[in-house]
Amino acid sequence: MDDEALVDKFQRGDTEAFGELVRRYEDKVMATCVRMLGNREDAEDAAQEVFVKAFDALPRFDPRAKFSTWLYRVATNHCLNVLRARRVRRLLSLERSALEPDGYFGSAQRDPAPGPDGDLEREERGRALWKAIDSLPESQKVATVLARFGNLSYAEIAEVMETSVSAVESILHRAKRRLYRQLSHMLEEKA
Repeated sequence: MDDEALVDKFQRGDTEAFGELVRRYEDKVMATCVRMLGNREDAEDAAQEVFVKAFDALPRFDPRAKFSTWLYRVATNHCLNVLRARRVRRLLSLERSALEPDGYFGSAQRDPAPGPDGDLEREERGRALWKAIDSLPESQKVATVLARFGNLSYAEIAEVMETSVSAVESILHRAKRRLYRQLSHMLEEKA
């Protein structure tokens, strides 16, 4: 059964259809939240809230839209709100833990089962990449996360971000240039 049929069943009162939608998308929503928020704990809370919001809003969902794109938009908007709230808390000095050495991206970057390649150098490169992605302007960060980690097409990203495909191309181009500038020293060291 495709997503559209499940959405239709849900809108007709079958709440179990929503459970199937959650099973299909929970990993993708969680991955998006981890990439955007930078740590698993916040991402787990965010992913739960995303599905609660989706459950509440799904009765009003326009069936002409693609469910997966709509859900990514709900997740992205929720994560952006979390990030904005986090920035406000930081500014008010209420979130000191983000400044601690093991905070922010620390837990999201750890490989749960590091293999022979899971050395310190790889971890440092991962931290540098996440720090660079986190420093991108909001639109560049969202587009990068959706493209790189959500595997969304430019058209899908445009729909999530409520912009044009050409705007997404431009945003991603600027993000890549910015990331390259920030990380070029690592590429030079590796060459």
